[in-house]
Amino acid sequence: MVRTVDISEYALKNLKKLSVFSLEARPNSSPVDINLAALFDDSSWGPSDRMRFWHTIAGASPLPLMRLTIRKLDLDEKALVHCHLDENGTLSILSNSKDYAARFFRRVFVDGPPAFATIRSWKVNSGWIKNKTLIAFFVGSVSGALGWGPKVPQEIETTMKEALRNMESQSWKSCVVMCRRALQALMEAAHERFFVGKPGKGLDLNGIIRKFENVTPLHIPKHWLNIADAVRNIGNVPGAHPRAIHRYRFSKPDAVLAYNNTAALVSAYFEKIAP
Repeated sequence: MVRTVDISEYALKNLKKLSVFSLEARPNSSPVDINLAALFDDSSWGPSDRMRFWHTIAGASPLPLMRLTIRKLDLDEKALVHCHLDENGTLSILSNSKDYAARFFRRVFVDGPPAFATIRSWKVNSGWIKNKTLIAFFVGSVSGALGWGPKVPQEIETTMKEALRNMESQSWKSCVVMCRRALQALMEAAHERFFVGKPGKGLDLNGIIRKFENVTPLHIPKHWLNIADAVRNIGNVPGAHPRAIHRYRFSKPDAVLAYNNTAALVSAYFEKIAP
């Protein structure tokens, strides 16, 4: 059996020929630890991802049991996992990728602190299945995950991930540089979309932002252009203009400001401005 099914194949018209990878695990002890750091580490948490606790309301529940649901879409690996942890501790994972599902299980539910449980702490059954109900459910999950607007271009996504890794490793200046690089890629993509062409060689990031400010009506709201300008300015110092500022050292607030503003701008652009 193949190790991965292309996520784009999961559509209602393909139900008869599809399989889905199922991993079911029952713990030998309680509690079950969830490693949130591992859950967010491989790829940033996006609008397609979910962590939900289904509970009863006035004695009634939309599901047979109370349970925790986690849905994680990784566009780099073209993989989706949809997992449920029910009140009895049974973990069920569905995925289009055998390898990604197995790695997700180990990183999020097995190898993490504080207990650092081993695989022997679980009774695991897994394999590709052709259960029509489960496949249809997974098709719906794929549709929901992929339905959140256009995808962020890989160049911007990769740069933002590197910025986050730099911030986590306390490389503040590198984080700021990556944020400015992501902003540059974003504004160039916006220029190509709204002005039907790539910016000319003489048009730098400042020029692109000014160009967007001078059109009527505005393609990008003024407050987002101001945020873009703030990221441009803070990123100019260590990136585009490497001359040091006397007695100034880049610190965590600089990196947090640059990262949060850039991430917010990227999200707003691809979800609201250029749907």
